[in-house]
Amino acid sequence: MRLRSRPIAAFVAPFVVALIGAMIGALAFGSSASGAPAGDRRSELAQQIGEASQAEAAALTELQGIRDRKAVVDARVASLDSEVASAEATLAPLAAEAARLDALYVALQAEVDQTQAELEVATVDFNEEAAGLYRSARRGANYDVVLAARPSNVVKQTKYLDEVTAQQRRVVRRIARLRADLETKRRTLETQKATADAVAVEAQAVRDQVASLRAEIEPARAEAVQQENQEQALVAEIQTQKGQYEAELAALQATSDSIGARLRSLGSTPGSVGPCGARPVPGGISSPFGNRFHPILRYNRMHTGADMSGSSGTPIASCRAGTVVMAGSQGGFGNAVVIDHGGGMATLYAHQSRIGVDAGQRVSAGDVIGYVGSTGMSTGPHLHFEVRLSGVPVDPASYL
Repeated sequence: MRLRSRPIAAFVAPFVVALIGAMIGALAFGSSASGAPAGDRRSELAQQIGEASQAEAAALTELQGIRDRKAVVDARVASLDSEVASAEATLAPLAAEAARLDALYVALQAEVDQTQAELEVATVDFNEEAAGLYRSARRGANYDVVLAARPSNVVKQTKYLDEVTAQQRRVVRRIARLRADLETKRRTLETQKATADAVAVEAQAVRDQVASLRAEIEPARAEAVQQENQEQALVAEIQTQKGQYEAELAALQATSDSIGARLRSLGSTPGSVGPCGARPVPGGISSPFGNRFHPILRYNRMHTGADMSGSSGTPIASCRAGTVVMAGSQGGFGNAVVIDHGGGMATLYAHQSRIGVDAGQRVSAGDVIGYVGSTGMSTGPHLHFEVRLSGVPVDPASYL
């Protein structure tokens, strides 16, 4: 039995259609001898959500695609996070070193400025002393006058000149020392400046790298969030479908149980259990009787009949002679006929487009009781055929 396709969320994109064929090919839709699709709702739900309809198959394919794309994006985000962390780890000591060098440069510049100021003061002192000596020489007596002076005055003047000369030599040495110190400090300052500039350039390059990585990572994070939201929306849609499938299964099981109870309550006409004298439809079995594991519902479900392929309008024959006990709409089975063959054996023919018998009517093996259709829980013309013993479904393959 096949469920009519329901529209899945609009994000089930067209590009997954190419993948649907491969997925659908693995499903147990089955086909008739003429190639017509067929399948029972129980069988489909018991296998996988994709068997219910092409829309669900597309949804599952798209969901896997979303998860694959999201895994790639997540890996890229993780890689970018790692690169940012590495760059920031490199940047931290560089920034600290740049700050230290800047502070050292400022201190050296202050020392240079101080030394320059001291040199300027020493130079001024030297110039003033030289000028003073020059003025004193012009105002004072010449060498002959000094010699003619009293001895006490000559001694005083000679001592004064010695002291002045020594002071000038000290000033000159200080100026020379300050100039040498200043030159050394200036060279150190230039070297320090070059080092600081190099570190600053390297630090800026790392900052630019971090900024570039962050500019790249934000769109990646946004894409990851978008993929996550899309996946969650699709999962929610499939979960909604799951709830609908479970409700439909429950309703179908209730109908099946009701038919079984009805057969047991009616009793059975005398007769014997045996193989069919006529095949209900010429088509083969597309979905057999038995348990199916549903990967979405995550448990086994019983397919209580055999799906037999047949195009719409194909006549349906009674398997054996018997009495029609039900002829009409039976929930998920659609238009269905139930025939009591005696001895506790009954057969059920579901999803008919049109019923050709009435309840209470006697039929023989091979009599037309209706026509293949797709009523009830079905998405394609086929016959859902069941054999029941005392109301309990058994594998019909051994009776065909």
